[in-house]
Amino acid sequence: MKLLTIFIIPLLLVGCKNNVDKKESVRPVFYQTIDQTSASGTRNFAGISQAENEANLSFKVGGTLEKIHFKLGVPIKEGNIIAHLNSDDYKINYQKAAASKKNAQIQMENAKSSFNRIEKLFASNNASLSDFEKAKAQYESAKTVLKTAESQLKAAKNQLDYTKLIAPFLGSISKILAKENEMVGSGKPILIFSSNGNIEIKTQVPENVIKRVIIGQVAKISFTSIPNKTFKGTISEIGQSTGGASTFPLIISLSNTNNEILPGMACNIKLTFEKDLNAEKYIIIPVDAVSHDEAGDFVYILKNSNDKEYYIATRKNITLGRLTSNGYEVVNGLDNNEKIITAGLSFMYDGRKVRLLDN
Repeated sequence: MKLLTIFIIPLLLVGCKNNVDKKESVRPVFYQTIDQTSASGTRNFAGISQAENEANLSFKVGGTLEKIHFKLGVPIKEGNIIAHLNSDDYKINYQKAAASKKNAQIQMENAKSSFNRIEKLFASNNASLSDFEKAKAQYESAKTVLKTAESQLKAAKNQLDYTKLIAPFLGSISKILAKENEMVGSGKPILIFSSNGNIEIKTQVPENVIKRVIIGQVAKISFTSIPNKTFKGTISEIGQSTGGASTFPLIISLSNTNNEILPGMACNIKLTFEKDLNAEKYIIIPVDAVSHDEAGDFVYILKNSNDKEYYIATRKNITLGRLTSNGYEVVNGLDNNEKIITAGLSFMYDGRKVRLLDN
């Protein structure tokens, strides 16, 4: 009897487990409501934030990077020294040029004094013409030497000044590209300097959209890193060349950012266009909403159930058009106001119970 009991209990446990497995939980899903009209009037694009003014700063002369005076993100006023090179050699060159200029100045003054004296003697017939011409030539030569020395002094002063990296506008360092005590060449970028406060968005739009974009058009910007908040922007620049690609660049200026947005943050851009009554209407759905098998392309639409707490996932075949940057165009198979599942299709099947998640 004990042996019989030992064998029966495991069988009962297996049976109970199978009954539990059959009670599949209601799966939560993301969804989208089909709206043919809004699909033709609103488009979404990916973008990235950047400083309105940004520059790769470099020294005009080479040398050893001695000091970077500011850390990343610290506000720097226009005209402040951001970094400097070791300037010992440039100071020596400047001092040599200054000495040469001083010597040339003395030589010019002596030549001028001599010329003035000979000129007076020549006027009173107490000096020969050759003496006069020689004094004049020496004076002109001394003036030329002084002018050259002044130019060399100015060049040496410029070289010395070029050992200092000056902030071109109010901003901050967004990236440092060289280290202190490192040898750097002239023109090699040392750091990336970005303006403070003014942020803009850069994006790319296809050729069928660029024709409908205008300067001053309003855009709505949202960032995944700043949830539950939308920013307003206006289109400030429209690229007239694709640069070899099939898309055109757009620049969007932001307002009221409150320093929440930093350069390099990814975002979503929503552009709404006036309805064109003559334009062909179409529906665009996310790529992840479409499944494929031997029978063709299909989506799962949501059907009401007897229970208000869940829906029934129902397969529906569709005909796809072209693939756009926003998803697939649907030529046939979907109607306005239908709800489709947009994620988790690998766990989906016809007739499965699901509940909706907020998008």
